[in-house]
Amino acid sequence: MKVVTVTGGKGGVGKSLIAVNLAAILNKVFNKRVLVVDVDVENPCTYTFLITRQKERFEVYTFSPKILEERCKMCGLCTQYCPTHALVLIPNKGIMHVESLCEGCAICYYICPHKAIIEDKRIIGKISFLKTQYTNLDLIVGELVPGARQHHEVIEHTIELSKRYWNNYDYVILDTPPGTGKGILISLRCADLIIAVTEPTRLGYHDLLKLYKLIFKMQKRSLIVINKYGIPHGTYEEIMNFVRNNNLLYHKIPYDASILRAYTIGKTLVEFKNVEQQALNSFINLAKKVINFVEK
Repeated sequence: MKVVTVTGGKGGVGKSLIAVNLAAILNKVFNKRVLVVDVDVENPCTYTFLITRQKERFEVYTFSPKILEERCKMCGLCTQYCPTHALVLIPNKGIMHVESLCEGCAICYYICPHKAIIEDKRIIGKISFLKTQYTNLDLIVGELVPGARQHHEVIEHTIELSKRYWNNYDYVILDTPPGTGKGILISLRCADLIIAVTEPTRLGYHDLLKLYKLIFKMQKRSLIVINKYGIPHGTYEEIMNFVRNNNLLYHKIPYDASILRAYTIGKTLVEFKNVEQQALNSFINLAKKVINFVEK
């Protein structure tokens, strides 16, 4: 089993497009058993490319304070130490808990000298195990519930739960949120290969440099995918100089209208009848590079 983490410094560069189409081609063209794990928990969209049916569903919980009014002396200590100001002292009335601000850190539980706060729990995320229209291509999706703030915790739970199934597959494709935060770090640690998706724009190049500060520190093997290659006035020279100066592998996905059409109707390229052969070949060649990279 090999883990390929598909990530990128900024949103909109095509991480989910790359992750799902890579998975579909590994499955349909190269006959690999593939599990896609979507940990972009604030905006999961991998399932929009696939026809799915739910096999299992799990819930993610976090600590939530329950205030025992009969014990509370209204000293205000919990409100002073709450880092997100989710607890508010209302004189002559009591302590109000603002659930939408609470991050479940439990400082209030430990700091209260009167034991007036006890442990409760609330749901912060949902994890779905989905079967797709492809044999031996499955999908696990983590999703933050509306109003919850603990996206890192839901990412971590999604990855840990998905590990129960990893040995049933040849490839696990992790689709991450944008950025370089804690959730990205968790996803990169699992990787046998990191696919860093960028686009030839000034912001795309800038965020690629930020992402590689993290990748270089982790000393992980990586492959840069330049998506939307061919858009006018792109930052091609800057990206290629970075690739050459650091002796990195790269791959180009063309800016192709048939990729856009498949994307807008929610189809993978292997099942889109009007796909341009150049576009399909670019993904097949990407899959070949991944196989050669992680299986040699």
